Amino acid sequence: MRIPPSSHETRYMAEARLRMVVRTLRPDIPADAITIETDERGLWSAQIFGVEQALQHPGAPLYREVLDRLSNWHPIYDREEIAALLTTLKIIAPKAGIAIPPGSLQLLELPAGVLVLTVNDAAVIASEDPLHLLSQAVVRLRATQDASH
Repeated sequence: MRIPPSSHETRYMAEARLRMVVRTLRPDIPADAITIETDERGLWSAQIFGVEQALQHPGAPLYREVLDRLSNWHPIYDREEIAALLTTLKIIAPKAGIAIPPGSLQLLELPAGVLVLTVNDAAVIASEDPLHLLSQAVVRLRATQDASH
């Protein structure tokens, strides 16, 4: 959908404001992972790594919903579980012929138990299911690696 120039500029200003709101609660989320998309009804979708956090009319209600969602969120997974998932991926990736640069993987949890795997701050896969996340991560990382060769 084409966005008129005036609302397009407003959307980018809103994105900058949303990034500041999210940064106060989740400094681990890169600013460029926070976006606002417009749907066909003119509603704005606040997204983190492409995962919708709020769908509202433009303005304060959007920020409030994201702020409320992030401030009332409690992780489902503890650090050890996140570390175990990353370790598992680091073990199976080489066996699948995938080269992962050291220190490039990160696994973040978003509200509703959505896990987002990133490589160099770029989302690879988001899923509520850790097994699905691992299997699809291998598939996508392999496809990306094959496409670059």
